[in-house]
Amino acid sequence: MPADNLRDRLQTALGDAYTLERELGGGGMSRVFVAEETRLGRKVVVKVLSPELAAGLSVQRFEQEIRLAAALQQANIVPVLSAGATEGLPYYTMPFVDGLSLRARMTGSGTLPNAEAISILRDMARALAYAHTRGIVHRDIKPENVLLSGGAAVITDFGIAKALRASRLARGDSAITEIGMSLGTPAYMAPEQALGEDVDHRADLYAWGIIAYELLAGAHPFAGKVTAQQLVAAHIVEAPPPLARRSSTTPAWLARLVHACLAKSSGDRPASADVLVEALTSGAMTTGATASTDAQAEETPSIAVLPFANIGGDEQNVYFGEGVAEEIVNALAHVPGLRVAARASTLVVRARNLDLRAIGETLDVRTVLDGTVRRWGNRIRLTAQLVRAADGLTLWSERYDREMQDVFAIQDEIAGAVVDALRVQLVGVSRRGGQTEDVAAYDLYLRGRHYWSQRGDGLWKGLLFF
Repeated sequence: MPADNLRDRLQTALGDAYTLERELGGGGMSRVFVAEETRLGRKVVVKVLSPELAAGLSVQRFEQEIRLAAALQQANIVPVLSAGATEGLPYYTMPFVDGLSLRARMTGSGTLPNAEAISILRDMARALAYAHTRGIVHRDIKPENVLLSGGAAVITDFGIAKALRASRLARGDSAITEIGMSLGTPAYMAPEQALGEDVDHRADLYAWGIIAYELLAGAHPFAGKVTAQQLVAAHIVEAPPPLARRSSTTPAWLARLVHACLAKSSGDRPASADVLVEALTSGAMTTGATASTDAQAEETPSIAVLPFANIGGDEQNVYFGEGVAEEIVNALAHVPGLRVAARASTLVVRARNLDLRAIGETLDVRTVLDGTVRRWGNRIRLTAQLVRAADGLTLWSERYDREMQDVFAIQDEIAGAVVDALRVQLVGVSRRGGQTEDVAAYDLYLRGRHYWSQRGDGLWKGLLFF
């Protein structure tokens, strides 16, 4: 149908209730017009399905499904106002949202500030949670369908993909090839959707995860893929690069949340969008499909040992402080029930001069060991303090003064003293105090601690060893 002819026929179908004003850039699924609702004097959007999608549709079933979508009334969802058809081409109307699409906001801006990204993602998750509890799955979550207005994000076109699929199946057309691809966008398709399988709300969570990755990393996780086929294949078989590698400023809990949503199997994703809302509100994942692993991460003591800072200007002391820190890391790595950040990672964050809170978030640790080393004459002084990363509270501190005789022996001695103190502070056990002399018993104890720290089924194994 010629473009001008379609507009004229649409205006005829709308009658005096709406006056078409201009056409917006539409997608492959529809043509989009801005109109004025005559009686109320407000702007609305009229979307007319493309002839390719409309061919073979049951208009009656389409309108029936649209009525279900029209029942969605939530602050972060653009509602459907009305629906109809003109010469077999279904159309529907929605409020006109005066603002940018998320795609326009992303274009040219690279990554978004964390606070803005989290706000947008939380609004999206609220919309998904509301719709999913009412049995509506979007199936085409993408930046073009997210609009930003008045400091809030809203999702448009809820229920349209389902209406298209249902109305096509109502006519006995089960083809999902070319038409099926148009019911979703390859860049944001969950693996099961790309394979043409039946999908549920967790397909929307996958698409949410892709958008979250883009907002935080500044690029799509499979940005190197060009064609639809390449993108689909990547969704099915390729693991997205770790978000922490692409964005050093993304909090560890948020990176975990995003990757949980990008799980290949829908069963490995969070159970619902409510999990996303709670996580984004509280700043940590505490419920849902990943609750056990996140609860374990929260409960398991964890530490990053920073290189000890050299004071006094003598560059020869640098190696000593670094050596002590390395010895402490190596020793702590063998403490049961304690998670220790890799040495290479701590060197990177130290070089970037991050504050303690940022170090904790970047390395996903609850505590940080920091300190200084100073040498004068034949004496060395090392100070160490254990700090809680979340609020900077000092949990423990100590000073060590030694005569410089055997450098390596002094390093070992100080490192051993620090580790003994940290054992008590972090995992509540001393290497010496109250320890059995029975080697076999101590070995069983260490095995029990190992399994106990894993939680879940490990608790029962730990009890057996204890």
